[in-house]
Order: sequence, then C-alpha cells, then structure tokens
Amino acid sequence: MKRIVLTLIVLLLFNCAKKDQKDKHFQPTTLLKEIIKNERVKNIIWDFKLTNLEINRSGKQNKEYEIFRNNLTEKELVQITECEVPLLRCIAFKTLVEQDCINIRKIFNRHLNDYDLVKGHYYDVLISEPVKIFMLNQLSPYSNSKFKFSKKEYRAMQDEYYK
Repeated sequence: MKRIVLTLIVLLLFNCAKKDQKDKHFQPTTLLKEIIKNERVKNIIWDFKLTNLEINRSGKQNKEYEIFRNNLTEKELVQITECEVPLLRCIAFKTLVEQDCINIRKIFNRHLNDYDLVKGHYYDVLISEPVKIFMLNQLSPYSNSKFKFSKKEYRAMQDEYYK
C-alpha cells in the first residue's frame, strides 16, 4: 500500500513539474526601444516593419527584408531575437539561420516556450503559428542550414511541440 501511495505522489509531482515547465512563457530580455537607440538599426527595423505585417514564405523576399538581412550584424540580430515583437524575433532568427550562425541551436533553445503567434503568408494562404514552431521549421532537415536537425531529432521535436 505504501508503494502505491509513494508512486502516486511521485507521479503527481512529476506531472506538476512538467506543467510548470510548459506554463513558463518566453520572456523578452531586451526591449525594442533599447535596440533602436542606434539610429541605423532603428531605420532598418522601421522600414522592415512598415512594409511587412507578416512573414513571406513564398521564396522571393522584398527589398526591406534584404536590407534587414544584409545590414544588421550577428550581434544585433541575436539581440532582436530577444525583443518583445514576435515578427522581429522570427525574422532575425530566419536571418541567423541563413547566415549559418554557430549559436543558432542555443538561440532556438531559448525559445522553446515562445508561444506568441506570428502570421505568415505563402502566396494566398495566411498561416498563424507560435514563434517556437516557426523557428523549429527553419531548422528542419530540409532546410539549407548547416545546423539543421536530423530527421529523427526533428520528428521528436514535432511530436513534443504539437501536443
């Protein structure tokens, strides 16, 4: 009888700990107003935000995205992945993936509980998904990233994230 009670208590504690972990939501560590104190960065970000309300997944990117990608440093992009604007976090992450940032998986792990929604369009279809799913898809086995996940890793993460 004691074993059954002890087992139930352990299972209850384990489930509570797991729930607490899921309840933790991504917390930005850098506010956008701090990032845009640099006038050059401010201009790049505002030009991008004015013309992009969602992410373009249909291949060809607009010139504001190209400016964003080509004119921000890795340090600035990493900082943007920590801001409070989901769209900017995703675009900065996408850019870091394209640039084969060595710490991309570490950045990805920071967003495991990033449930904020980001909108994206693929031609005429509008999709809304959590930031963490967008980031996971950027590292899919079919991406061009040097640091992409293997099919086995990716499938395990999909199984965990889509619960």
